[in-house]
Amino acid sequence: MKIQTKNAPTWRMLLIAAMLLGLLLAACGPATPQPSDAETTDAVNVEVGSQVTASGLQYVEIEAGTGLQAQPGDQVSVHYTGTLEDGTEFDSSVGGDPFTFVLGQGQVIAGWDEGIALMREGGKAQLIIPPDLAYGPNDYGPIPGNSTLHFDVELVAVEAVPTPAPTSTPMPPTAVDPEDYTVTESGLQYIFLTEGDGDTPENGEVATVHFTGWFEDGTMFSNSRLGTPIQFIVGDEQIVPGWDEMALLMQVGDVVQMVLPPELGLGEEGSPSGTIPPNATLIFEMELMGIEPPPPTPTPAPPPVSVAESDYIVTDSGLKLYVITPGTGEPIEAGDTVTLHYKLWQEDGTQLESSYDFGQPVPIIVGLEQAGAGWDEALLLLDNLSVAQFVLTPELAYGDQAANAPTEGNLIFEVEIMGLEKAETEE
Repeated sequence: MKIQTKNAPTWRMLLIAAMLLGLLLAACGPATPQPSDAETTDAVNVEVGSQVTASGLQYVEIEAGTGLQAQPGDQVSVHYTGTLEDGTEFDSSVGGDPFTFVLGQGQVIAGWDEGIALMREGGKAQLIIPPDLAYGPNDYGPIPGNSTLHFDVELVAVEAVPTPAPTSTPMPPTAVDPEDYTVTESGLQYIFLTEGDGDTPENGEVATVHFTGWFEDGTMFSNSRLGTPIQFIVGDEQIVPGWDEMALLMQVGDVVQMVLPPELGLGEEGSPSGTIPPNATLIFEMELMGIEPPPPTPTPAPPPVSVAESDYIVTDSGLKLYVITPGTGEPIEAGDTVTLHYKLWQEDGTQLESSYDFGQPVPIIVGLEQAGAGWDEALLLLDNLSVAQFVLTPELAYGDQAANAPTEGNLIFEVEIMGLEKAETEE
């Protein structure tokens, strides 16, 4: 089992590459652990039946697809689970909507563009992506610099997108006399190219836009009109700050040209992919196509059961265990397979994830450290059908990787043992 330990909002950011800059946008919802799939993937010998491309991508076909071959320019929908080399899961789309993007347009990391192009619709594969095809030497959210990334991917759908008629030169931005721009206090420059008569968005609402982006020298770096429009929550800086400021000045139907100084764009760092260099001034032409109400506010997750320190059982390793509901079944022993639901919080009460949200309990073979040494120690103190809370130090949760753990401090787990399959004994 892969226990995810990142903070919400999750990094669907890591793959929702804004058709903008080849960078990854924020989205919401916890990543979904898929224990059964993870076990299947772990059982695959990636040295057998795999191929390594000239770029260094390792592609392992888990299940051959029978549909269309994905081609650059096609719109593809993919389910994915991403892990680091040590098995730490950093994001997943499974349990929610598949992630959709246009293949071969630099909307995702290079390893994805290359790997998905090897698949057919309906297929499943594992992509092992070296750092130079992912995020390179820089830390990116929960992903440390120079990380090799593992993705279990399923190509859900392939849809051909009409190829625009070729032109001899890329489309330049509309010519504008600099004196015609309106300039705001932040340094945003803008001019309305077409005026609409619809509503104006407010902070928190979802704007749907088409856009084209250029550098100051007129070089185009992105064009959403080659695919689908994108959406962003106004005021959340999901794209760049200048987009939020501009959207609040627009009506549905407006087409604007805006010039963003670096501080309203991607600043001193540029984009992780290198598409946008540091301190770049960016030119965008953007059409506001629609507005949707703010997404619903998620219901706050309940806190863990309150337990007095004196009520915990504390072991020599530092594990703290409290039995909320005693079990009525057999004691759990090494080698047994338990099926359980779990919830996970940080010490401050921030819930990181819950298997109840995914609708499927998790199977664990006790004693194999499938979820870490701390889990095995806790489960061996419980009976079938019990409910318990245990607290793990970083060392018990992550072992040798504790120094690189994506969260700080102890982790609080609550588990509900749903079933027990005893290990087979030799006669």
